[in-house]
Amino acid sequence: MPRTASLTVAARRRARTGWQRWQGSWWQVLQCGLGAGVAWTLARALWNQDYPVFACVAVVVCLGVQNNARLRRVAELGVGVTVGVLLGTAIVQVIGRGAWQICLIVVAAMLIARFLDSGVLLVNQAALQATFIVAFPPQPGGGSARWLDAMTGVAVALAIAALLPSDPTRDVRARSLAFTGQLADLLDDAADSVRSRDAAAAATVLERARTTQRELDAWAQSVSAALEVQRLSPLRRGARAEVVEQQRLQAGVDRATRNTRVALRRVTTALEHDEQLPVSLAGVMESLAATVRSLRQPPYPGESAPPSVAALKELAVQLGPRTLGAESLSATVVVAQLRSVVVDLLQAHGVPPEETYRLLPR
Repeated sequence: MPRTASLTVAARRRARTGWQRWQGSWWQVLQCGLGAGVAWTLARALWNQDYPVFACVAVVVCLGVQNNARLRRVAELGVGVTVGVLLGTAIVQVIGRGAWQICLIVVAAMLIARFLDSGVLLVNQAALQATFIVAFPPQPGGGSARWLDAMTGVAVALAIAALLPSDPTRDVRARSLAFTGQLADLLDDAADSVRSRDAAAAATVLERARTTQRELDAWAQSVSAALEVQRLSPLRRGARAEVVEQQRLQAGVDRATRNTRVALRRVTTALEHDEQLPVSLAGVMESLAATVRSLRQPPYPGESAPPSVAALKELAVQLGPRTLGAESLSATVVVAQLRSVVVDLLQAHGVPPEETYRLLPR
């Protein structure tokens, strides 16, 4: 029975995760399908190709199910196909076809592509296209036909990305909200461990904090993808200000999270060695957690700054070791790290560094 129950829970979790992936990529999947059909039709009409398979492949590779790095994928595919076709055609004319010729051409194509750039797609496409030229029977148009197919797919991919863009801000907002909530939970749980002087609970919080970098990196990639969508599509440039603000916020929260990890490590060490940590630190952590949860709240009517800025400034003036009763070395280190967290978050809102440091007690 327990095993059946665990399997049921695992199946539900997998189904929920799969549904979330669908929700996050259905538009990109439709873009790939539409682009493949358009590329096939155009390549047949323009170049008289009976089976322009690589035009479809180029669209799917360039677009993919993620918005990020589409421009780079287009560039790598275009250069890789060009290098592979030119090298393959030249070598076939000189040394013919065969097993050792394929070995030679793969090594040569990959070395040349690797010299040009470090992109994996570029290197792989150069080797694959050179191999196709040598291994497959000659087709009408020779290597130039395959190159035209690829360029048709590249052009269609760019057109699809520009004319039918996805919403670049939805994923960014979702990741921002999810991560700030996660960071706030860590601070709340750390406050509980300080108040109860529970070293084991503090160690658990520290381990959770150490696993947050993946979510932070995913948030940064989402911001980069949103900026790329805006570069590609004039239809989405109206949201640029929001995405730039998210980029600044993500960078600040990233720094704040790193400083939070240092503070949590010191809290854990202090509790394990029964060092003095004032209960006032727990109150500061709880206030900081509440502020982190409000980071995405818009400014009140008539105000230019969001409410989290005022809350962070109010918290900053309290962060003095003497004010909080930090007498031990560990307590002083924790206060110093919390000061850094507040500074990072204020700067993420555009508050000048000199103003943030002026708020902190000497």
